[in-house]
Amino acid sequence: MTRFRTRRARSERAGIRATTWWPLLGSVALAACIGDIGDPHGPAGGPPVEQPPETQGWKEPTLRRLTRSEFAHSVIDLLGPVTLGEVEADSIQEGFFAVGASQVALSPAGVTKYEQVLDVATAEAFADATRAAEVLACVPVGADDAACIDKALSRFGRRAWRRPLTDAELTRYRVLTAEMTEDTGDVVQGVRHAAWAMLQSPYFLYRVELGAPAEDESGRLKYSVWELASRLSFTLWNSVPDDELLDAAEAGELDDAAGVSAQAARMLADGRARQGVETFAVELYELWRMKQTFKDAELFPAWTPSLAESMRTDLLRRIEDAVFDEPADFLSLYDGRKAFVNNELAAIYGLPELETDAWRAVELPEGEMRRGLVGSGAVLAMNSLPGRTSATERGKFIADAMLCKTVPPPPPTVDTNLNPPEGSGPMTLRQKLEPHRADPACAACHGIMDPLGLALENFDSLGRFRETDQGLPIDATGELDGVAFADGRELATALREHPQAASCLVRKVYTFAAGRAPVALEDPLLEALGAELDAANNRFDALLLGLVQSDDFRYAQPLASVAAAGE
Repeated sequence: MTRFRTRRARSERAGIRATTWWPLLGSVALAACIGDIGDPHGPAGGPPVEQPPETQGWKEPTLRRLTRSEFAHSVIDLLGPVTLGEVEADSIQEGFFAVGASQVALSPAGVTKYEQVLDVATAEAFADATRAAEVLACVPVGADDAACIDKALSRFGRRAWRRPLTDAELTRYRVLTAEMTEDTGDVVQGVRHAAWAMLQSPYFLYRVELGAPAEDESGRLKYSVWELASRLSFTLWNSVPDDELLDAAEAGELDDAAGVSAQAARMLADGRARQGVETFAVELYELWRMKQTFKDAELFPAWTPSLAESMRTDLLRRIEDAVFDEPADFLSLYDGRKAFVNNELAAIYGLPELETDAWRAVELPEGEMRRGLVGSGAVLAMNSLPGRTSATERGKFIADAMLCKTVPPPPPTVDTNLNPPEGSGPMTLRQKLEPHRADPACAACHGIMDPLGLALENFDSLGRFRETDQGLPIDATGELDGVAFADGRELATALREHPQAASCLVRKVYTFAAGRAPVALEDPLLEALGAELDAANNRFDALLLGLVQSDDFRYAQPLASVAAAGE
């Protein structure tokens, strides 16, 4: 206990406790991190908190706390395979944790969670000199091995903080290393405490990407080469930069679009790009909700946690296949017949099982009504209720995630009860929803959602095909912005061919990368990215490359905002 108290006191003197954070980052950071703390729930423990939308005017860049996935990937990239406990939950805004991360600060309890989680992680990574050698540029042999200690601290700090340490910062952690080496009698443990301290710093836990006045006299704020390396790595890898990217920053190679493009192409060919795209897909399609989805056990005994995970895996493998394995038109996912199944999911899709269970790619039958992402088990089950389907939830999901149509929540006075009138006979969900579409207070929203969701009524709450609802024939016909469809299969085609499908994808990717919704001043960029996407046959990697090499990614402030300010 005495040693732990001594260790904490020395950590406080090293400037790593929460009370010392804000003087380290200055008044800009304090202003940037003001916000409500999210409900202690999130992808692993409950629904995230929905925050109000941003204003439409351009705002200066703010600090962005690492999301849970960014934190986890970064720690593992820095320390290797270690045990990671849960940290404070993400908050959601504009449909993305990446946006919520720029609007909230840590609670005191959240700071303590980081300290505890990183204590365990660094203890494992520095368990002995052999493990430490996998983390550090060199492993000092004793307290007097000053050259190695400085090299180890500098290299680790540069990756963790995504920039070089200043002389004063290096001195601070050199002193901490010496004190903890004396306290523990082990120089490796001394360095471990310095690494533990660095990982508790806001320079690690927050993305410090604020920009500075550009030298080209444009009046804009431009990201430094170090900030740009950070933006690239978190956008493409969902993690910290590697040494090659940081070396390119140090050499000034990220100071123009060509240098950024070269590094981005290299990074997209790296396996870590898959975890970056997966993170985007998990947030866009709300796959974190799969762990919270449950079904009435009596009505749907086939529902199991493993089935939920299989549905999630299917959707992610479809995306990974279209982006990396067999690069193709991303919008082909909207009405494609390719899926990935194991035996448990194959049973839901009405496909034959294998004698020896294994994941495999399958082509859904040509005449089958199940098509594309809207016919996937994940989308169908996740957007249904425990005991029945929900055309409203399914329709809202499609409208938002695939067409960027905003559907506000229902007024508090609206009766959402769908129980049929007393004494009436069986009714289909379409019939039960009819009063909502007839009510002027509900018609505007339900007119968007219901036709999309009702087109999927041939699939039950588990995502299995059915021909009747309450013993009555299902009417899956509808219309999407003037295009009529007969069923879910034709809806999938209408979605792929919708004029807003590609532009919505561009908008979603921009929001994820920028950590905020685009403003009107950035419409020219979105239009240019849409044109590039179209020219590249809707290849997702082309969209990412176009985004990261654009001026609006490399500058913290759109040029149009400077022009507007001068008018």
